[in-house]
This record gives sequence, C-alpha cells and structure tokens, in this order.
Amino acid sequence: PEPPFLDSLPPTPYTSERFRPLMDNRLPSLAGHRVVLREPRAADADRLFAYTSDPQVTRFLAFDAPRSVGESLRFISRAEALRASDAEYVFTIADSLTDEPLGVTGLRHLDLMMGTAQIGTWLRRASWGAGVNPEAKLLLLAYAFGPLGLHRIEARIAVENGRSRNAFVKLGGRFEGTLRESFRKNGVLLDQGLYAILAPEWHLAARLTAARLGPGAEGPGDG
Repeated sequence: PEPPFLDSLPPTPYTSERFRPLMDNRLPSLAGHRVVLREPRAADADRLFAYTSDPQVTRFLAFDAPRSVGESLRFISRAEALRASDAEYVFTIADSLTDEPLGVTGLRHLDLMMGTAQIGTWLRRASWGAGVNPEAKLLLLAYAFGPLGLHRIEARIAVENGRSRNAFVKLGGRFEGTLRESFRKNGVLLDQGLYAILAPEWHLAARLTAARLGPGAEGPGDG
C-alpha cells in the first residue's frame, strides 16, 4: 500500500488553476512517516547553523557556510520574504516525532506561470542513509506536482556528487546533460549534471518509489 501522505494529495491539475497566485499565507506542513516539511522558524537557527558548520554537509551546496547563528536567522527571514513573493518555497525537514530540524529542502527559481522549479535539499550528516532524503523529496515533489500543479522540476547536481545524483534518478529524474563549469565552490569551477522530472513521469515513479521507501544510500545534498 502507498504511504498515507501520497494518498492524501490530489492529482496534478492540468488546468489554468496552476497559474493562479498560490501563497497568500503560509506554506502547508507536509507530513510523512519519518519527517514533516514545515516552514523554517527562528528556533531552528541554532541547529541549522551547527549542521552547516560541517564541511561535508556543505561540500556541494550553492552557499557558503554561515559564520554565525545570526546568519542562519537571516537565512530564515529571507526564506519568508521569498515565500511571500512566490519566488522560492523553503521547508525545514523536521523529525516527525520530535520536530527536531534535520535539514532543509525547497523549490527555487519558481515560475508558476511556466510550471517549473528547481529542487534542492541538504541534511545533517547524522541523518544520511536513514531514508530521510528520499521521503523529504517525495513529500516536496508530491506537493509540487499536486497542489502547486507544476509540470517540470529540475535538479542541478555536481557531477562528483554521485549519491545525490543516484537518489534523484531513483525518484524518476532523468539525466538531460552536463552543465560545464556551471558551479563555483571554494574558488573551483565544477560541472553539474542537469536532471529533470515531468509531472506524468512523477505520478508513475511516485508509486514505485513509495512502495520501496526505506533506508538507503544518500549523500549530503544536491544544492
């Protein structure tokens, strides 16, 4: 049987409904078995700062590690402003039992008129390999292709980040090409793989992925 969080989501609307303004208020909470995706809170800042102080967590991410809890608080404030303008939807990945923050996921470069966005996720190292990454992405993709009515989700993942590339492919993502020297990290230009999943592909892949969801190999994040 499919997890209840997939059963409760409506099918993707292929109508003009997806072009209306969507975020007049707050983001919804998206509940799975292991995790809940919810809006970031100021109380999350201490732990998010601690996690992003680990260079293995931020190795392939498109931001430099914050230098203080204050910078993590500014990230949370910025996420709220971006949500209010429908530019980016950022969620804290929280433990479903304790509400402890485990990482962050979100949709950026969001274009509601075109029905497109880019997905990015990172997790604290202690949660790698525990099934958190695939469930968080399942929840976010189900929201994107269901209530938001998006048609295409992209992921740009460093070529060296094999575990995150494999994780997205398992969710139905398809490799579309290499973006040469498209990403600068610590002064070094890196190639990225461009992956994407379309709404019709997602509805098929989601059922297969949900059926096998469990602990598996996963890495620090995909940007």
